[in-house]
Amino acid sequence: MNVRELSDLETIKGFDGEYASFKTKGTDGIYYGLINRNGEVVWYDDLCLPISKLRDSVYFSMKRKRNIEGLVFFDVALKKYIDKPQMSERPKSKAELIAGNCEDLIYTNKNGHVVHMRSMHNLNDKFLSYAECPKKWGVKDLDGNIVIPAQFDFVSEGGDDIFIVERDNQYGIIDLKGNWVIPFGEYELLWWRGDYFLARKDDKAGIIDLKGKTLIPFEYEYLHPAYSECLDLISAKQNGEFFFINSKQERIKLF
Repeated sequence: MNVRELSDLETIKGFDGEYASFKTKGTDGIYYGLINRNGEVVWYDDLCLPISKLRDSVYFSMKRKRNIEGLVFFDVALKKYIDKPQMSERPKSKAELIAGNCEDLIYTNKNGHVVHMRSMHNLNDKFLSYAECPKKWGVKDLDGNIVIPAQFDFVSEGGDDIFIVERDNQYGIIDLKGNWVIPFGEYELLWWRGDYFLARKDDKAGIIDLKGKTLIPFEYEYLHPAYSECLDLISAKQNGEFFFINSKQERIKLF
């Protein structure tokens, strides 16, 4: 089966350079599946949860049928369902070990409830986000040196030595020296996708590069590239209609 044979195709979302997931409407509900680069459907079933990648060629989701309980696992290389594979635990990085052994931050929220939360999270192999009361986040290196003082509501990785920060529902990109790579407050949402960011501005979706240059203008209700390394295939929604575009905003027919 080729993906173009599917009716009511809504979205395509990528995992890696080889396979992407899709969502479509079936006869009795929402269906999910996987396609390869040629648009060939390699897995298509009445799954009630979106498909996630476990490792290598193994993906998993949850079936609707009552006689199949819990998660199901599919190996696209073998083209068949498999039993849950045994996962060998990989060695933890120094950043993960530091974050895992940190003390909880304990504070009382506005409702008077005592909250316990981790005071550190590993951002990557070189940096950790850290929290100070009242729940403000910053960045430290692995030796405990403060790189970015705790002043934001949220911090996440944004690429090589730059970070996405959020405060009062406004976002920006900051570097290790505290310089704004993308001015704070210019976007309502930023999501790092490797060589670019998905972003929202004035409640519209667009795509920008790592320096803030607009690649896809903010004209859409929804955008999601199928593959993280390129913008060759992007699922989009505009005026309530789902369709697919490339990096030049040309509407394209799938495969």
